[in-house]
Amino acid sequence: MEKFEMHCHTRENDIVVTLDAPEIVEMYHSIGYNGMVITNHFFDLSLEWYKDVLEGASHRQIIDYYLRGYRAAKQKGDELSMNILMGIELRFDGTINDYLVYGIDEDFLYDSPLLNTLTLDSFLEILPENAIVYQAHPFRNNMTVTDPKKLYGVEVYNGGTNDVRNKFADMWADEYSLRKISGSDYHRPEHLGKGGVVFENSIGDIHSLVDELKAGRYTLIKNGK
Repeated sequence: MEKFEMHCHTRENDIVVTLDAPEIVEMYHSIGYNGMVITNHFFDLSLEWYKDVLEGASHRQIIDYYLRGYRAAKQKGDELSMNILMGIELRFDGTINDYLVYGIDEDFLYDSPLLNTLTLDSFLEILPENAIVYQAHPFRNNMTVTDPKKLYGVEVYNGGTNDVRNKFADMWADEYSLRKISGSDYHRPEHLGKGGVVFENSIGDIHSLVDELKAGRYTLIKNGK
C-alpha cells in the first residue's frame, strides 16, 4: 500500500503558498506519505504573477519556469526515496473552473500550446490517450459544473473546501458515475495530509498511477483519515 498526495502546490509557482517544494516534501515524508503529485496552477494569473521574470520569454522558458516547483520537489523526493510525480491544475482563459490532470509529462507541456489558451474541448483533443481529467473542487463559489461527459472524474474531497461542498461533489460523482479523487489542495501547513489516496499497489511513475486510478485500486483519504 502506498499513500499519495494528489493535489499540492509549491511556493516556486504560487505566491500564496507559504513554503518551498523541498520543505513541503519533507513534511509529507514525515507523516508517512510515500509519494506526491505536484499539481501547480497553470493559468493566466500564474503567468501574470511572474510577468516581470517571464517578459519576452520563449515557450520553452515559460515551461521551464513552470516546472521549477515540481523539479525541486522531485530532487528532494529522490533524496528521501519518496516518489514525486508531475500533474497540473489547469484553468482555461476566461473561465474559473479548475481541472486536475494526471498522465501528461514534461514533453507534453513543451510540445503543446500554452494550455491555458485552449478550451476544455480543444485540450481534450490533444490530451494523450491514457491521461485523465478530474474537475477540482467543483462546487466552490461562482464555478460551473462541467458536463460530466467531458470528465473522467471529480475531486470529491478537497482539503481547502468545506464539508458541505465536498458532499455535493461526492453526490454529483455518484449521480453521473464519475470516478472520485481526494486531495489536500496544499497551500499552507494546515492543509498538510488532509487528503490523498492510498493505493493498493506500488506506484512507479505517473502512468502506473493512472493505471491504478483507472482500476479503482485505491481508497480516499478525507480529513486526514
